[in-house]
Amino acid sequence: MTATVRATLFIITTLIWGSTWYAIELQLGVVHPIVSIAHRFAFAGLLVLIGLGLTGRLKPIAWRHQGFLLLQGLLLFSGNYVFIYTGTQTLPSGLVSVVFSMMVITNMFAGRVFLNLPLSWHIVLSGLGGVIGIAVIFTPEIERVSLGDESLQAVLLCFFGTCLASLGNIVAARNMRERLPALQCNMMSMLYGTIVLYMASLILGFPIEIEWNTRYLGSLVYLSVVGSVLAFWLYVTLIGEIGPSKAGYIALLTPIVALVISAWFEGYQWTWYATVGVILVLGSNFVATRR
Repeated sequence: MTATVRATLFIITTLIWGSTWYAIELQLGVVHPIVSIAHRFAFAGLLVLIGLGLTGRLKPIAWRHQGFLLLQGLLLFSGNYVFIYTGTQTLPSGLVSVVFSMMVITNMFAGRVFLNLPLSWHIVLSGLGGVIGIAVIFTPEIERVSLGDESLQAVLLCFFGTCLASLGNIVAARNMRERLPALQCNMMSMLYGTIVLYMASLILGFPIEIEWNTRYLGSLVYLSVVGSVLAFWLYVTLIGEIGPSKAGYIALLTPIVALVISAWFEGYQWTWYATVGVILVLGSNFVATRR
């Protein structure tokens, strides 16, 4: 693969994942977020299942691994998104992406706790810098309201969802250490998470419905096919070509794309607080990634 092709794949993946945050915003409305998340990963999981079946790449996975696949689905493809979608109901999608980008750092802390991976003081300082950056972004809200304010609650929800995603990555790392097929693990985890979300919707009384308009269906297809299936395939391809460290820079760039889209389509207004805060968060993530 030439350098030009690798650069093209990098840019496409960044643009896709940067735009998915606004696509999530388009999902909000009539259909309950839990149901929308279930639809998204049901569609994505079934597409991957069909693709694996047609290419003869489906392999039996032992029952002793199924619990971990279920846990990966609960953390990475359902539970974390429940908090992210809920937070997106209050915050501009671009700011949600900035909070979620902290996963670069929370992954490293989770790796230290659960996988005994090394954690240097640079990572600790990066985490502190990221938290300070988020606090700077929301300084106007912090100054004039209490912790009961919806925007601050939304930040906490998004950050909690980010932490769940990091725990899901730890479970995924365990599955990779067991030499389980990555694409099939993700597919099964998506479907496990989908089943749990549909069951939760029935128990909680949320109607399992679809909003039959271009906005909802278009965003659903985009999130499922482009944002979940295609982008993941491109990302895995990039990891094989340029390594996980360089491919990880996508996580640093997607918030910038998301913020630009948010400014264009959601009317997000840049402030000095936001500018300084975003620089702190992304700079902290960059230092953590470099180290």
